[in-house]
Amino acid sequence: MSKIDTFIQQAVSSVPISGTSLIASLYGDSLLHRGGTVWLGSLAAMLEGLGFGERFVRTALFRLNKEGWLDVERIGRRSFYRLSDKGQRLTRRAENKIYRAETPAWDGTWLLLLSEGLDRATLSDVKKQLIWQGFGTLAPSLMASPSQKMADVQSLLHEAGVAENVICFEAHSPLALSRAALSARVEECWQLTEQNTMYDTFIQLFRPLLPLLREGDELTPERGFQIQLLLIHFYRRVVLKDPLLPEELLPAHWLGGSARQLCINIYQRVAPAALAFVSEKGETPVGELPAPGSLFYQRFGGLPVSEGRSYASVSD
Repeated sequence: MSKIDTFIQQAVSSVPISGTSLIASLYGDSLLHRGGTVWLGSLAAMLEGLGFGERFVRTALFRLNKEGWLDVERIGRRSFYRLSDKGQRLTRRAENKIYRAETPAWDGTWLLLLSEGLDRATLSDVKKQLIWQGFGTLAPSLMASPSQKMADVQSLLHEAGVAENVICFEAHSPLALSRAALSARVEECWQLTEQNTMYDTFIQLFRPLLPLLREGDELTPERGFQIQLLLIHFYRRVVLKDPLLPEELLPAHWLGGSARQLCINIYQRVAPAALAFVSEKGETPVGELPAPGSLFYQRFGGLPVSEGRSYASVSD
């Protein structure tokens, strides 16, 4: 067994892995830009080498279909699962956080949301969605974010059916007199210490992989796919909880940037092999998976393609 295989096994066994979460990661990473539809048998073949059997895959797909995240089409004895409209919206929303190359510059603007007249259950559900988008709770009915765009948040509120119950404000950074109080509030609202610990765990898990990839162990298509899927699955679990606060608001020794750069370095190295494996195993109702569009190659600021070219500057 190669050192890379040993690393992969250790990563799989490091924490319990949810089937629904793993397959959500697979769809978002490998299938979103390739039509979003694949045969159940293809998914089982992709995950078999990681030790996940067909029963594991079927159970996860059943749950994702029941939750409205995947649709299923049966042709003869075969079942093909595709991202539903809901699944595509949620996946693309997550993609914007996962594959960014850097934190965007901040102009000092805050977006404030004040909820009115929502029952407790609805308020809790909306808050959960907003927290995943980077909002923090300043008060029971007041949430804030320095990194979200008004149009994106209004779209989320309309989808949740609560747009008429949430008042949106734009505000600017407080006076210098308030900065100390703001710093303390930011730590409390966004639980940055806990987030930083999660980033540290991610770094400790994946940093040993870099020298293995440089040592020249054969990076087969299957190994590339397995590394890429595990990398994004573990990174996704952390970064989707990251509010992506501006540097001015972050504590000293913040590890988000280091974790992102580590993820980029590994992803760019294994992406071509992973792409080949998915092409080999993936099957749709009409044959092979389509080639990924140019937006796929813009992930993390640009991925390598054939002959060393980069699609960093290409747009759809």
